[in-house]
Amino acid sequence: MAKINGFLTARKSYEDINSTKNRVAKDEAKKEAKQAMRDFANTSIRYNSLIWTKDKLVYGIHPANHTATPIREPETYPDAKVDTLIIRQITIHFWDSATKKRGKPHGVHGAEICRAILDHEPRSEKELTNSDFNTASPFTLKFDENQRGKRLYFCLRWESGTSLKGPFGEIYSAIIP
Repeated sequence: MAKINGFLTARKSYEDINSTKNRVAKDEAKKEAKQAMRDFANTSIRYNSLIWTKDKLVYGIHPANHTATPIREPETYPDAKVDTLIIRQITIHFWDSATKKRGKPHGVHGAEICRAILDHEPRSEKELTNSDFNTASPFTLKFDENQRGKRLYFCLRWESGTSLKGPFGEIYSAIIP
C-alpha cells in the first residue's frame, strides 16, 4: 500500500503543479506501484493454490492455458524478387504471397529454396535438385566465375517449425551476373 499511496501523492502534486520534476516523480512512483501490484497479484493470488479459478477471474487473473496449439502445414507460399546487382551473386528477397507483407506467416519457421542451374526451363520443382533453408529474407547465393551467364531456376515454399512443408510457389529464373 505504501507504493500505491506514494503514487497517489505524486500524482496529486503533479496535478497541482504541472512541472517536469513532478511529472518524473509521478512516473517513477507509478512504475514502482505497478511492480508492487504485480508482485502482490502473483504471490497472493495467481500462484496461490488455495484460491479457486472462479475467484481469480474476479480479479482479472485468467488461468494458464497448458494445451499446445497445433501447428498445421503452411497454406500459402512465398513470392520472390531477385537482385542481381553484385557480380557472381544473386540475392532472393521473399515474402508471404497472401499478405504481400514482409515476414513469414504464423507458425512458419522459414523458407525452403529449391534451385538448379539448367539449360532448359524445368517442368516441375522436382528438377530443382539443390535445396537451401533460410529463416529470414533475403537469401544470398554466391557463384564461381565459370557460372556467369548461366540461368538459375528456383522456387520457394514455407516450412513450419515442426518441419511441415507448404506448397511450392512459382518457378523463378535469373541469369547469374
